[in-house]
Amino acid sequence: MNSIPLWKLIGESIRSNTPCALLLTVETKGSGPGSPGTAMALTLDGKTRGTVGGGVMEHKLSSVAREMLEAGTSAPKLVLHDHVDKSKHIEGDRDGTPSGMICSGSQTTAVFPMQPGMLETVERIISLLENRNTGTLCLSSTSFTLSDSSIQETHDFSMTDGNNWEYIGPLGLKDTVFVVGGGHVGQALAHLLQGLSWNPVIIDERSRDSFESPPSCRWITVPYNEAHNYIPDGCCSWAVIVTPFHGADAEVLKNLACKKLQYVGLMASSSKKAKIYAELMQKGIPEDFLNSVHCPIGIPIGSRTPAEIAVSIAAQLIGVRSCI
Repeated sequence: MNSIPLWKLIGESIRSNTPCALLLTVETKGSGPGSPGTAMALTLDGKTRGTVGGGVMEHKLSSVAREMLEAGTSAPKLVLHDHVDKSKHIEGDRDGTPSGMICSGSQTTAVFPMQPGMLETVERIISLLENRNTGTLCLSSTSFTLSDSSIQETHDFSMTDGNNWEYIGPLGLKDTVFVVGGGHVGQALAHLLQGLSWNPVIIDERSRDSFESPPSCRWITVPYNEAHNYIPDGCCSWAVIVTPFHGADAEVLKNLACKKLQYVGLMASSSKKAKIYAELMQKGIPEDFLNSVHCPIGIPIGSRTPAEIAVSIAAQLIGVRSCI
């Protein structure tokens, strides 16, 4: 749902009078291919962006959306796919059908034909995402709105009365990973995080123009010893230290000791870690803080290349966010 290309396709389709639908996962129970908030845009001329889980189920949902667009249907429709019980009774007006997938749960998807009057809201969504802001998306059987108020923390779905339903969910990326060090590993990590519902920000002494193919994320050019000034406190702030210098790593870590962050990770070998920690403890950095740092950073997968190291770091970030 936080995909800018998805919303841009919807906006372009509305402006060109090309029938288009938003497919949004509004509720899941048990395990399944999608999760609440996963979204897909589909146009009648065959273009798609995003996903609601893939596989046979997504193919069936795409067929439902195309049929609605061909018929000129304007009212949204709920489709419930049960991955287990093919004969399960479906409540309300939800169209129940087996998903064709070997899972152990169910998924309810809203198929929402987009109308010309929704263009202003779509453009606001694009602006919100491009400016890295957050908001709340509100969909119902009769409305499509965006609230700029504080981000909704959860995806809430309810059947109200009869055929009426409502979905309220978060829009925008609330978690920001500040990657201190814009070298090979830092850039590989930023590229990866952009596709994993994170907002990466690179902080480096070198400018973006110093590199051949830097990621498109925000890039802050300041000395490493000032990096902490650009990392705000809070549970949505994550810090990854991957500078090219031992001294810079130690300085950045020292300056982060006074901050309250969700995560701090340092790329270092065991010997480098021991040396940096000894130096910082001599300078009065609390041992409790150092013990909370994820170092060596990432999960052990035998990674060697920058891309592999980025995968191991991203996997650890996901694990921490999922409380694993």
